[in-house]
Amino acid sequence: MKSLSRLTLAAVAISTLAACNTGAPLSRAPIANPALRQLNTPAANNAAIAGKLVVKYRAGLSSAQSISAFSQMGIQHIRPLGNAESRLEVVQVPAGQNAAAAARTLEQDPAIEYAEEIFTIPFPEIQRAADDAKDPVSNAYPNDPMFGRQYSHKVSNSQAGWSITRGDKRTLIAIVDSGVDVTHPDLRGKIVDTFNGADNVKEVVDVIGHGTHVAGIASALTNNGTGVAGVAPDCGILAVKVSSGTSSSPSTDGIANGIIWAADHNADVINLSLGSSRQSKVITDAVNYALSKNVVILAATGNDSRRTQSYPAATPGVIAVGSTDSGDNRSSFSNYGPWVSVVAPGSAILSTFPLNDNLIGQKEYGSISGTSMATPFATGLAGLIRSKYKNMPVAMVKQVLESSADDKGAAGFDEEYGHGRLNVARALSRAAELDAQLNNQR
Repeated sequence: MKSLSRLTLAAVAISTLAACNTGAPLSRAPIANPALRQLNTPAANNAAIAGKLVVKYRAGLSSAQSISAFSQMGIQHIRPLGNAESRLEVVQVPAGQNAAAAARTLEQDPAIEYAEEIFTIPFPEIQRAADDAKDPVSNAYPNDPMFGRQYSHKVSNSQAGWSITRGDKRTLIAIVDSGVDVTHPDLRGKIVDTFNGADNVKEVVDVIGHGTHVAGIASALTNNGTGVAGVAPDCGILAVKVSSGTSSSPSTDGIANGIIWAADHNADVINLSLGSSRQSKVITDAVNYALSKNVVILAATGNDSRRTQSYPAATPGVIAVGSTDSGDNRSSFSNYGPWVSVVAPGSAILSTFPLNDNLIGQKEYGSISGTSMATPFATGLAGLIRSKYKNMPVAMVKQVLESSADDKGAAGFDEEYGHGRLNVARALSRAAELDAQLNNQR
C-alpha cells in the first residue's frame, strides 16, 4: 500500500469547502508541502524502527523468565503494550546489533512466543479531488447544506436506511487512525473518549487530516444545519490516534496498542483505514483479540490497483472494503482479489477535515479519494447494524453486509466488487431477518 507521504495535492486554488467530484477526473499535482517531500521515499513504508522489537511472552510467563537472555543481549524494556492479557512488550536492542537477528535469538527462549521488528505502516496514499461544486440540493432530512454533494448516500440508499435507524450514542465506533479534530463542528459532542496508542496519552490532534476525514464519513453529525452527513449520525466515536506526536508514519506497536485499547473501551466497531502487504504478528494479535470480544473490524483493501492482499484487511474475520466511484464502478486505484468482502463509495468523498493546519492541506471540509474513504462508509453501516442488534455476532454482521450488497460487475461474487456495493437500507432489512432467525434458533 502506498504511503500517505506520497499523496497528491490539487492546486491551491481549490476551495477548502471542495465538493465531491462526480464527473471530472481527479486532479494531480506535485507535492507542495516540504514536510511531505521529506517522507516521499520507499523506505518510509514498512521501515524498521531503530532496533525496536515487540516481544510476546508465553501464557503464564513474563519478562522475568527472560531476564538472563535480555541481560546477555543488552536488551532494554521500553513499555508494555495493550493489557496484561496481551503479554506484549516493546523492547530496545542495543545500537550496533542486528534487530532481526536479535528477534530470531529471542524466539529460542522458551518464555517468548515471538519477537518481531517494529515497522512503519504509513497511512495510504490518497488523492485530492478537483472541485466540481454545484448548488446544494434542499432536503427535508437531512438539512446539512453539503448533503447534496455526497453522492455516496444517494447510490447507497442511506436516507431510506435512516428511516429504520440513525444509530445510538451508546454504540461506539473506534476510528483507529491519525487522530480526530475533536473541536470540529460536525464531530464535537460525538467524541466519547480519546487515546494515543503510540504515546499512551489522551492527545489525538490530527496533524495529517486523514483520521478526521474518516471520522466524518462514518459518523458526522447529521441534520444539524452544518456541513455533511455521516453514515451513522447518532453513534459515538472513540478517537484513537496511532502516530506519535506530529509524526505522519504510524508503526505496528502503536496501531496494535490502539486496537487493543478500543476493544477494551467498549468499541462495537473498529475502522482501520490503513494497511500493508507485510503482515504484522502484533497487529494480527490485536485484531484477533478485538474479534474475540465480538468487535466488528473493517479495513481498507489498499490503493495500488493490484490483485494484492493488504493486512489487516486480509486477516480472517476482518471485513475487507474496496472502493467504487460516482459511476458505481470499481475505483481505478482500488485493490481487488478473492479476499475482498464488499465495496463502498470511496472516490471523491466529501467529509470533514481538521480546523488546524494538516499535511493533506484542506481545512474544515474537502474531498479526497481512497479505500480509506470507502472503509468508514462500511464502518458506519456496521455501526447502524450494531445499534439495532447490539450483540449480533461479528460473522453475522459480515454476512449481513455481503448478502445485502447490490451486485456489481460479474454476477455473484467477483474479485473487483466482492459481494457488491453496500446498500444501507437493504442491509438494515437483512439484519432484521437474520436476527429473527438467530432468535428462533435460541
